[in-house]
This record gives sequence, structure tokens and C-alpha cells, in this order.
Amino acid sequence: MSESYIQDPAGGRRPVRHLDPDRVRRSPGAARVQDTTYVADRLIVRGDLPPFLRERLAGESDRLTAGGQGAVVALDDWADEGEPTSWLDGVRRIATEMGYRVVYDGTLGDLAVDDVDDETFGYALRLVPARDDDVEVDVWQVIERITGELGDLDAADEADEGDRPTPRVALDHVMRAQRRGKSTPLPFVPVARPKSTPLPVSAIDEYGRPGTGGLAPVRYLGGPPRRSLPDGETPWVAADGTRRPAVAIVDTGVGSHEWFGPYVPDDPQDSAVVVRTAQLEDGRPVGLYPVPDLPSEDAEYGGLSVDPLTGPLDPVAGHGTFMAGIVHQVCPDAVIVAVRAFGGSGDIPEWQVLHTLWRLLRFHRRGQRGDEGYHPIDVAVLAMGYYHEQPEDYGYDGPLRRVLRALRQAGVVVVVASGNDGTTRPMFPAAWAPHVVRRPAPDTAVGETTVPVPVDDRQLTADHPPLLVAGATNPDGTTAVFSNDGPWVTCVRPGAAVVSTMPDTIDGPETPQASLPERLRPGTRASVDPDDFTGGFATWSGTSFAAPYLAAEVAAARLAATQRVAAQAEPVSAAWDAVTTTTHLSGAAIGGSDV
Repeated sequence: MSESYIQDPAGGRRPVRHLDPDRVRRSPGAARVQDTTYVADRLIVRGDLPPFLRERLAGESDRLTAGGQGAVVALDDWADEGEPTSWLDGVRRIATEMGYRVVYDGTLGDLAVDDVDDETFGYALRLVPARDDDVEVDVWQVIERITGELGDLDAADEADEGDRPTPRVALDHVMRAQRRGKSTPLPFVPVARPKSTPLPVSAIDEYGRPGTGGLAPVRYLGGPPRRSLPDGETPWVAADGTRRPAVAIVDTGVGSHEWFGPYVPDDPQDSAVVVRTAQLEDGRPVGLYPVPDLPSEDAEYGGLSVDPLTGPLDPVAGHGTFMAGIVHQVCPDAVIVAVRAFGGSGDIPEWQVLHTLWRLLRFHRRGQRGDEGYHPIDVAVLAMGYYHEQPEDYGYDGPLRRVLRALRQAGVVVVVASGNDGTTRPMFPAAWAPHVVRRPAPDTAVGETTVPVPVDDRQLTADHPPLLVAGATNPDGTTAVFSNDGPWVTCVRPGAAVVSTMPDTIDGPETPQASLPERLRPGTRASVDPDDFTGGFATWSGTSFAAPYLAAEVAAARLAATQRVAAQAEPVSAAWDAVTTTTHLSGAAIGGSDV
């Protein structure tokens, strides 16, 4: 199990490990684990916080309140009060035997105390070396013991507490928004330039090469997309009072571009198309990924954070802007909400994704309630995922799955990318989508070659729209060979060799192969600079870009329905109508599923 690090949005770095199945000791009869990447010192716990800790988080305890945002409370302190649950006592005992202290991880704030509806989406615990700070923490070993030794205790707790969800621990998986070997995907990034790439290359690797779908600057000759609704005083509402469909892109943010207005990292501003300033009552943005000290290290401004001294550009530099350009091309009348969740490396802990989505849910619900400064969200799009170490546990009703369901129960359609590894291995959260069979489209399905038909209608419920998953197609309409597939993929949309927007501030360290002064006029003669995106447009490939295409179609359907009917439909019903219009899945079947 190799160890590296990932940036913690609260400051510092968290250790990361890669789980190697060949080095994991299995008990007799235990299922084989598969490779995954996880934060080495953090557990995600499903279930309610103990009452005494909830009281502290609600401000009824001076000790935690004094700690402020990011306060950490050790389980040893809880034990002194004699208040922890028997399950937490067991966790503390196991960790102590293995040389760790267990602390409540409040670095991202609390997910359990919400004055909107007081829902619980779980909490996090961190392991800290009890004596030697040089000890390399490995939460996987602790989870194995917790799972093996506290299983019966879980059941007993649940019986005692009635309907309270049984606590259960899980890894804090590292989700990724870029393809990296077997780990996980989403846009393709070039590993070598054409002049140095050996031939032949695999069919999948071709998508990482400029000219065959890889990231490369291009000149866009068309004009900006035309809006049918004239701009109003705010990005959220058109001049005639129509509320624009809001598409939240949970990604790297949106950079400077003539379509989206200028972006200054330490002073982001909204434009007529993009909202960069959405925040909660704590005065912080919905997406908490920090703005770098140096603009050059911002994924949507300079794009040089991973290797700032030598380059190349970060794997997902400009990723959010590229997604925004797709949404704006497909649904020009939508307002795009930029939610900064991760940086240029494309790596993000699952706990951080969960917290970002919880904040988005809070923003949305307050918008539905009409609170000043808040607005409803119609569609949320995520282009990231992870592979589970034990995919047979795909039905695990953990905190991330619960917050995704809560968004949809509140009327937000959630669209995710299927992944770019060309595999049928389930990738999460995409693999939580209802299973479908894609069959030839009827004549009424304009522009479609297939439509999804549910394998089991009970996976669909009128309570919330389904999670939608988009695979990618090539320019000729064939499915891109890199696109992950399985019964959990709802549909395919354009995602290979797509033309879209890039921040016009990004000019990477590479140079043209040839550059020399003009002879007959002022200026320069040169070959194409492979990482100069100051022209504002590029080609790129990935299911990352099929997902915003589908999200924009859903937004367009929401807007069309609003313009047809004067009265506003109930949010979940309106969301379902848009899903049916876009994918032909129907909410008519009442199943009560939790997918």
C-alpha cells in the first residue's frame, strides 16, 4: 500500500494510500478486495452523532464552541464523561490497541445540525498516532477490525435505538476527475506530445493525443450562444421575470472567458451567465476548496499547482470552464453556478465531496424557501468518481449516497459521468443509478439511437428523480471506446473531441516547436503552442463532458416546461418531467426505491 498526500481544504495535507489487493490479508471465506485509493487517517461514519456531541455542535457546549470551525474533540474526552455509545467505545478500544487515538474530525464543519430540516448525513473520525508522530496511519487495518469485531454490537445498538440508522464505518475514498491508470477517470490528459509518443498507441490512449480528441487549443469561428431570454438585473432571472434554470457544476470553478466574464481568484465576480459568489450564512462559498495564494496555481487561472516550477499544466486545468462552455452551448438560457470542489490535480476526498453537496443542498433549500441571497438549483453535475474496494457493497446506504438522494428529493436532478477506463467495473457514485437496458429508440425520440428501459420499475420512485449517468460518444455518434459501461449507465452523449471553452488566462510552460520573427511584416511565425489557451477554446475528451451535455438538456427541458405552464410545478414533479423529456425514463411507476 503506497502513501502520498492530498490537500485538505481546511489547511495542510492528508495522507493517501492505495489499497493493493495482493497485499491484503483475507480471513477465510472473506470476499476479495479490489484496488482503490483512500485518505489514510479518516473514517466516514454513517448514522447519528451521539446526543452529547450534537449538543456541542449546536452551541450548547463551551468546550467545542471555543474550538471554533475545525475544532477536533478526542474520543478520550468523551470517555471521561462516560457518554459515548457502546459502538464508539469499541472503536476507541480497537484504535488504542493499534496505537492510535480517535478524534471527531470537524475540519469541514458539521453535517448533522441543519436548521432547515435537521437531517443527518454522517460524520467523520480521524486516527492520530498515540505516541510516535512518525507512525504511518492506515485506517484500512482499523476498519477491518471494526467490521470484524463490532458487527454484532451494531445490531444490538440498532435494536436498542429503534429506527436510528446503525453506525457503520467506511473508507474516505479519493475521488478523481481525471484518468489515471486504473484508479479512475474523467477527462483525458496527454501523457506525451505527438512528437514523442511511440506508435502504435492503444485505442483509449489515442484520446489523450491532440488531433484525436486530446486537450489542444483551437480557434472557434462562431459567435457566442444566443439566449432567447434577455439578461435581467441578476443572473438568476431574465428581464421578463422568468427564472432561469440553474445548473450547478461541482468542479474546479469557472475561469475568465468572453462568454463568462473575467475571473480574479481573490475577488470572484458574477457575470450574466455564471454565478461565482454563491455562499451560505457562514459567509463562505458553497464549494470550500481554497483559493491558492498564487493565482498561477489556481486551476481556472494559471493551472500550475501540481508541478509549479517545471510544468506541465495541471491534469484538470480549465476543467470546470470547459464543462461550463458545454452547458452554455446546449442551454444558453441557463445560469451556471460554479461550485469549487477541487483543484488542478483532480483529486478530492469523498468526505469533501459529501460536504460540498450538503452545502449545495442547504443553498438550494433556502432558495426554495425564498430566503434572500439564495436560489433553487435545478441540475447538479459531477464529473468524478471512485472504484470501491468491495463493489458487492454497492448498496451501502452511506452518507454520500444519502446526500445525493436528498438533493433529488428536493427537486434537483443529479447527473454524473460514467468514467473513462473502458471498463464495466462499477464506479461510484454513478453505479448507484437505476439499472437499465438501452434499446433502439422509437421514432419519437428525436436524435436518439437508444433509450433506457428500467430493468426493474421498483428502482424508480415518484419521491425523487433517478440519478442520471452519461457515457460518451464520438463525433460520428459511436460510443467512445474509453467510456465505462454497465446497466447503471443511463444514456450516452457527445464527449469525445468536443469543442468548448477554456480560461483565456491559461498559457502553460510548453512552447511552439518553431518560433521566429516575421520577415516581411511585424510579428511572429510559429507552430501551434500546445498549451496556450489564451484564445479561449480547446478540444478535449471524456465522460466529464458528456455529463454537462445531459445536464444542459435537462435544464432546457425545465425551462421549456416553465414557459408552457404559467404556474410553477412542484419541484420533484418538475424534475421528473424534465428527466422523462430528456431520457424517456418515466416516473409513472411507483417503487419506493432508495437509489
